[in-house]
Amino acid sequence: MFFRWIAEHLEEVLGASLLAAMAILAFANVVTRYIFEYPLAFTEELEVNALVWLTLFGTSLAFKRKHHLRLLFFQDKLPDAIRRLLNTLIGLAGMGLFASLGYLGYQQLLDERILEITSESLNLPQWMYTVCIPVGCTLIVIRLLQVTLAELRGRG
Repeated sequence: MFFRWIAEHLEEVLGASLLAAMAILAFANVVTRYIFEYPLAFTEELEVNALVWLTLFGTSLAFKRKHHLRLLFFQDKLPDAIRRLLNTLIGLAGMGLFASLGYLGYQQLLDERILEITSESLNLPQWMYTVCIPVGCTLIVIRLLQVTLAELRGRG
C-alpha cells in the first residue's frame, strides 16, 4: 500500500523533498554570508542543479495530470474520436521529444565521463549533475505512455 502510494505520488515526494533541501541550503548560505561574513559558494551549484531535477519532476507531473500546455479551446470542439486521436498523437510526439532529449543527455553524460569534466565549486564529476536529464526524461516518457495508453483505452 505504501509503495503504491509512493509510485503514484513519486514526482510530488521527490519534488517536495528537493525543494525543502534547496530552501535549507539557501537559508544556510544567507546565514553564513550575513552573520559570519563567509558565504557558502557551493550551495549555488547544488541549488542550480537541483532546479533542473525539479523542472523535470514538474514536467513529468504535468503530463501525468494532463496539466501541460494544450489548445483545449479548439480540442474540446472536436468529436471524441478525433480528440482521442489528437491526444494520442500529442502523446507520441511528446514521447519522441523526451526520448530524444534523454538520449542526448545520456550522450552528454558519457562525454563528461570520458573528458573527466568536473564542476566549478565542489570539483565533483559533472556527469553526476547531468544524469538528471536521461533519468528525468525517462520518467516523463513513462508518464506520457501511461496517459496515452489510458486515452487509447477510453479512460483518459
